[in-house]
Amino acid sequence: MNKKRLVGFLKKTELMYLATCVDGNPHVRCMALIYYENSIWCCSKSNRLKVLEIRQNDLIEICILTESKKDLGSIRGNGKAIIITDKKIRKKLSEKIPFFKAYWESPDDDDFTLIKLEINNFMFHDPDDKQFYSISYPQERRKYVPTQSIGTSKPSVSHLTRGR
Repeated sequence: MNKKRLVGFLKKTELMYLATCVDGNPHVRCMALIYYENSIWCCSKSNRLKVLEIRQNDLIEICILTESKKDLGSIRGNGKAIIITDKKIRKKLSEKIPFFKAYWESPDDDDFTLIKLEINNFMFHDPDDKQFYSISYPQERRKYVPTQSIGTSKPSVSHLTRGR
């Protein structure tokens, strides 16, 4: 398993489950996944509970169903949610979101919250070989600052177990 296979699933996935946790209570919801420039993004109306929860506790986990001709699998990732305020990034991403115009008039809309999911670790259950893989990103990737340019880094990949 390599990063290309994982990225292949991320590129074609439209939905994910996003978990937040506030005061020890987890909250999970289905959201649109936007994969752009090697990063996972999502967006929301600014007054939604998920946005308030991310402001209180930015630690998140995502879960994505994967499938192949052989079976089902999953991708789980944990990390940090970053609310993006940089106008250039908001404009750039708003142009890549197919449903943007149905909810917001412009990227400057106060009701538009753009969120970058900075995933530190992925757990990938491959639907073809039924093996589990762990992909961790280097420490420097975790130091993302929303006002800087969008960056990428190369992950490290390790094989965890065989079978289910």
